[in-house]
This record gives sequence, C-alpha cells and structure tokens, in this order.
Amino acid sequence: MQRSMLICLIAAGMGLAACKQEFQPVKYGYDACTYCKMTVMDKRFAAEIVTKKGRTYVFDDMACLLSYMKAGENGRDIAAIFVSNYNNPEGKFLDAYQAVYFRGEAFKSPMNGNYAAFAHGSAAAPAGGGLQEGPLNWNDLQSTKH
Repeated sequence: MQRSMLICLIAAGMGLAACKQEFQPVKYGYDACTYCKMTVMDKRFAAEIVTKKGRTYVFDDMACLLSYMKAGENGRDIAAIFVSNYNNPEGKFLDAYQAVYFRGEAFKSPMNGNYAAFAHGSAAAPAGGGLQEGPLNWNDLQSTKH
C-alpha cells in the first residue's frame, strides 16, 4: 500500500513539474516559429507564449506572434508572453505586457513585421530615425495592422 502511494506521489510531482508556466530558453537555429515555421535565428526579435498548462510556443517575429493570437489560437490559455529585448538580445526576455514597442524599417525583422521590443521607451533612441510607430504598449500593439 505504501509503495503504490509513493508511486502516485512521484507521478503527481512529475506531472506538476511538466506544467510549469515559465519561460523556456529559445533554441536558436533549432526551434521553428509556431506561426510561419521558419527556424528562429535572430535573437533580437524572438518571442514566446507560455500557456497555463506550461506549453511554450516560439515565434521569430512579433508579426508572427500577433497573427497567431489574432487567429484565435490559445487566446484564453495564455499564462505569459515574453519578448526579446532588442537592445540586449543575449539577456533576459521581457514581459510582453510591460515592454515598449516601436516599428520601423531600420529593425528589419525576419518576417518584415519590423517591430522591436524595449524595456522602456527611451531605450529605442539608438534605433535612430525611420520609426513608423511607437512608442506602443501591448494593447496598442495588438490593435495595429501587421
């Protein structure tokens, strides 16, 4: 009896561990964009959705993530969204709801969405001229055409 209870507890623990709602590092050059199926290569534009069940969906461009969401995929199941910090692509991803977005030809993202995420609006200054939109918050970004 104790042995079967122990097995159940271990199985339950493993099941809970598999459902973590946290960021999973993007495997550049290996992971494919959930929306367009291109291999994710450019660290400046990567994004990730984490569902309430802990499943992750990786994107190579904000335009892909936004199109995926507009298509109604997992809309109610989203626990978190993370975006790469354009100015620090090797660093920690940003919470998409807190990031500031700009759009411009200077960004040249993989699928030509040309959106870049920043920790704060003044961080976009190095991008220089040619900005078409911004600063945008998450709600603004969702209502743009891409």
